[in-house]
Amino acid sequence: MSRKKSYGKSRRETPWDGTPKNPTEQFLYDHYADHYKQKHPSLLEAHEADMVNSYVPKSCPYCGSGHFSQNGKDDIGIQRFVCVDCGKRFKPTTGTIFDSRRIPISEWMEYCLNIFRYVSINADSWNNKNAFTTSKYWLEKLFLTLEHYQDDITLSEDVWLDETYYAVIMREREKNDKGDLLRGLSRNQLCIGVATDKKKTICILEGNGKPSQKKTYEAFATHIVEGSRLIHDKESTHKKLIKALNLQSTEYNSKDLKGLDDKNNPLDPVNRVHYQLKKFLNAHSGFNRDELTGYMNLFSFVMNPPSDPLEKVAEIVKMAFENPKLLRYRDSFS
Repeated sequence: MSRKKSYGKSRRETPWDGTPKNPTEQFLYDHYADHYKQKHPSLLEAHEADMVNSYVPKSCPYCGSGHFSQNGKDDIGIQRFVCVDCGKRFKPTTGTIFDSRRIPISEWMEYCLNIFRYVSINADSWNNKNAFTTSKYWLEKLFLTLEHYQDDITLSEDVWLDETYYAVIMREREKNDKGDLLRGLSRNQLCIGVATDKKKTICILEGNGKPSQKKTYEAFATHIVEGSRLIHDKESTHKKLIKALNLQSTEYNSKDLKGLDDKNNPLDPVNRVHYQLKKFLNAHSGFNRDELTGYMNLFSFVMNPPSDPLEKVAEIVKMAFENPKLLRYRDSFS
């Protein structure tokens, strides 16, 4: 069986589906089926109607009209509405990432908790007994929900800033005239600017190779409060940012910091974020680098308040309902 087919395979399947079973096979089959059912309750069994109905739409998802009225409930108790202007019917889930779902939102909760704990989507698909393509589809929905998450984050007072690098995927790495891979801070390295004030963290893709003053300024100009103190290494690419925002600059020579333990390293706050970011990305090491911004938005969300993972799930669900965005399965894998 090809890898593509196995990745799309349902975790419901067993080697003994529809065949006679010996006692051992029957025992394993029954146990696996019971566990699968526990992981995958029906929409009715999930009892999610009260939660879904608490999010009353602000407008008709089809025409944008604010004139609509209640129109009964569906089979699992979710409120229906009908638009007075266009006549179309809809629910609180219409036009959101939960539109036309077959899987309860409670499973989405379990999925998010795994991702927040740096579990890979492949491991999650096994843990939650979902097809790999389902886990990948849910990740795309997370990216869509968090698409503009970092836009309004601002850092103030003491701000630590430094760049880290993540390799371009092997098959896309460039070579020199001799056929050797480009080394150092070349186009084979993706530059990620990281800044934190210990309360919030942002991670922004600055492009391939070493960044310029212009790229660093464009990445962080709207995220750092004017007059704050920037704590950084003696990187010349920070100069324009410092001057434009009238930042107080406290800089250190990176060579002088080598060998220092964490508690004595003045750049430790941003170094810790670098470590966590690499750990997070390495959990998804084969990912498409075109999706790196999505991963960074997600990582920033994981790092920032609220700290409790369940509170983060609640925040994601709220964002999904209050800022509806639709992603069809066929569009995700087209």
